[in-house]
Amino acid sequence: MQLIHLSGRFCALILLLFISGCGADTDDKKTITPTSADPLCNASGGDINWQALQQTRCPLLSQYGLFKGLPSEIKNSNGGIYYELGSELFTDHARKYRYFFLPDNTQLGYQPQDILDFPDGSVIVKVFALPTQSTADSAENIMEVRLLVKRAQGWVFIPYVWDNRINDGRLAIAGSKTPVSFTHRNETLNLMYESPSQSACQNCHQINHNGQLSFVPIGPKIRHLNQIINVNGQPLNQLEYWQSLGLISLPDGEHPYAPDWRDTSAPLQQRAKAYLDINCAHCHNDNGAAALSGLRLEYWRTAIDYSHGVCNSAHGWRGGGYDIWPGRGHDSSLPLRMELNAAADRMPPIGRSVADEDAVALIRAWIDTLPAEECASG
Repeated sequence: MQLIHLSGRFCALILLLFISGCGADTDDKKTITPTSADPLCNASGGDINWQALQQTRCPLLSQYGLFKGLPSEIKNSNGGIYYELGSELFTDHARKYRYFFLPDNTQLGYQPQDILDFPDGSVIVKVFALPTQSTADSAENIMEVRLLVKRAQGWVFIPYVWDNRINDGRLAIAGSKTPVSFTHRNETLNLMYESPSQSACQNCHQINHNGQLSFVPIGPKIRHLNQIINVNGQPLNQLEYWQSLGLISLPDGEHPYAPDWRDTSAPLQQRAKAYLDINCAHCHNDNGAAALSGLRLEYWRTAIDYSHGVCNSAHGWRGGGYDIWPGRGHDSSLPLRMELNAAADRMPPIGRSVADEDAVALIRAWIDTLPAEECASG
């Protein structure tokens, strides 16, 4: 799933925690404070501060000019494109608002399986907000805003923790922990919401390609973007809408598609695969942080076999068992680790402190429908 566990084939046996930061530029090791801010951050005029985005980490989110107000309100984007994913990564019931910003006269590059090819200078923004009282209510508090900026040397992570006193995000290289409480289905959840440090973020976003480590986005793939969205009251295909704006050129024919895992009209197996793809496959792939686990959970893989977890031993985990025991969802360690919350057991190990119970039920129900197979003798 998201991070890697120190033992077991369910996740990789190594943690890349010796690299001080995410991204490839030379200012990754700096902790920028308001007193040491680059003068580029003082630019004003209402336009996006593209130069600062390419060269420094500003102490306040507003100094980049990406928004004209609260970033959780779509209308406040300063020329950015709000986008939606068919399925989202679970983060303690946080609501998420996503945007991308492209330099003038540039386009997204179409890639059928990998993330879109963003031109240099692009910015991806993800806003996290938690409900203030109940997940059923609309009231919320912004918790953090994460920027991914594509500079000439590669993608750079810039994390901000939201400060309600100034209605702005403060640069938080070391991350933060904030106690929160709200109700979900009549149960009070008391949890410690954690925004990732600059060094921790690499565990989800870093890949190893031909021996070279690189830092990449996770969500913006064609299969998750190929969705119907509401545009000025009209249902439109998101990708086709972007093409009408000149943001992407789509090849002829059908495009990869993964359903919303909550859509009960979609086939159960496709829903389960969509959930595992967005929540797990960025580590559980040939080049991800959990490559040594043996799990390969990308949606586009058609075979449900050992690489997808079938009878793949989770012997390195203290709970043992098999990732997927066909026909035996309650005996499979994959949904069990999605359910457990202890730091030594949960998957993903970071990014959540409570379980996504609907997703756990989905994966178990799917495993129960798989043709029964005996993973162990005796």
